[in-house]
Amino acid sequence: MTKEMSLEEYKKAYREVRKERERKGFIIHLVVYLLANTVMAIYNLVYTPQHLWFFWPLIFWGFGLLCHYLSALRLLEKELEKDEMLAEIRAREGV
Repeated sequence: MTKEMSLEEYKKAYREVRKERERKGFIIHLVVYLLANTVMAIYNLVYTPQHLWFFWPLIFWGFGLLCHYLSALRLLEKELEKDEMLAEIRAREGV
């Protein structure tokens, strides 16, 4: 048997699930960033040390990673508040 859940309990559980999903997505992005840029730096330093180019992807991809981090924190909160408000309205209307 399942117990009845209040709207507040549901909203809290929903927030936790969404935040965990965003966290996992960011961690995967971070790991790929670190591995790929390490390989590019090693390749650059071994094969063309006279022309250092590895820092360009490091910088621009790092900017993308920073944007991912900020959106996972800030935009997720706004999106969750909006989703919760809509869900509460629908729940009160009985839809």
